[in-house]
Amino acid sequence: MKFSDLKLPKNCKDLSMKTDSLRQIYDSIKFEELFEPVQMREIIKGKMNVVITNHLDLIAWQKEIAYSGIIKMRKTENSILQLLKNNDLYSVFILLRHHMENAGLLTLSVDILLESLNNDDFEKLNKYISKTWFGNSFFNKPMFRESDEAFGAIETITVSAMIKSMDNFINNVSKTSKEKISDNPFSKNYSWLSQFAHPNSASSCFFTTTSQTNNGTDLVFNWDGNFVEDVGIEKILNMLFFNISVGLANYFLLNSYKFQEDMTVTQDNEIAMRAYFEILNRFENKNFA
Repeated sequence: MKFSDLKLPKNCKDLSMKTDSLRQIYDSIKFEELFEPVQMREIIKGKMNVVITNHLDLIAWQKEIAYSGIIKMRKTENSILQLLKNNDLYSVFILLRHHMENAGLLTLSVDILLESLNNDDFEKLNKYISKTWFGNSFFNKPMFRESDEAFGAIETITVSAMIKSMDNFINNVSKTSKEKISDNPFSKNYSWLSQFAHPNSASSCFFTTTSQTNNGTDLVFNWDGNFVEDVGIEKILNMLFFNISVGLANYFLLNSYKFQEDMTVTQDNEIAMRAYFEILNRFENKNFA
């Protein structure tokens, strides 16, 4: 099933077809078998670090981040498709937040890698690798690491850093675009999605019908939660489309770097160019806002 197969408002038809077009790229991705060496770890001032001993450590980290990120994005999109079909828009918004986080992890990984290469300083990358392999709790808390359940309950890196990296990426893309892109569009969308996902009365209002009275508002709650109408469907598809654009582009950028046995790093330009020509320049007149 495709997004363009759904019964969507007429103003969403073009956007749904573009989303389907981007998602076709998933079928071209081939997952290479990879080898993860036995990790060497050290604790410095209570922080757990992976000791990068050879290029195979870097390749294992790179591929695991890239492959898991893109798989989670696609699986989440499949679930969003089914929820849209069933008109369960509340659950769609919850999953959109998770979808953006996976795209953000891919983007931030490229950011940190590039920063390390440009500055010829890999301390930050080493800490980032440790956090993305272990999670913040496992990285920071010795007591937690001693738990038998440690690997089943670890946290991820700072989400705000992921979303900020998406904004920075799109701002850089906009410098060569004729389209005006609003400032920090992903941060704004993520803040809205977070407010929506949190258990507060503001998000509960989407499950009510209301009428104003002289003294206030009468509210009637209902189970269906069909609350966003055409403008909400368009907002869903917009967020999804640009999450996929940035996530897929950074998947290819991350995989374009090649770690050699002597620990030098090169870039495969053909893989990198897929990010720009097959994804970011796939359509004209983009509106990232």
